[in-house]
Amino acid sequence: MDGVGGGINSALFMGAGAMQAHSWGMAVHAHNVANVSTDGFAPQRALFATGPGGRGVALDTVIREPRLGGALAGYGPDGTAADFREAANLPEGYTLPSGTELAREIPGMIVTQRAYEANAQTVRTADEMLGTLLNLKA
Repeated sequence: MDGVGGGINSALFMGAGAMQAHSWGMAVHAHNVANVSTDGFAPQRALFATGPGGRGVALDTVIREPRLGGALAGYGPDGTAADFREAANLPEGYTLPSGTELAREIPGMIVTQRAYEANAQTVRTADEMLGTLLNLKA
């Protein structure tokens, strides 16, 4: 296909690839929110990178966030806070709170949703342009 059609196809593939990457990003946020009440849960973060050929966006990796400074914050049976270096050293009766911060996850979900919507619009526009191009050729 000529340069114009190739550009439209490129926009379709980049938009679709970005939608897939942001879908995975949303799944990571949702997983963190679902585990907000799970004792000792360490949230994950989706890291994005430049897409294939230096264009678009792709999911690079998903990492588990380290606990605060390598230390684990715990709460004893009496409700007092305690600081532990290793999870294996927790005294009986102590639990680790979830590391999920809803004040971070919810805005992250909104940003990810908006990025997904923007890329969906890119795919719709490229599809319409390709349809118009094909109608002109017919």
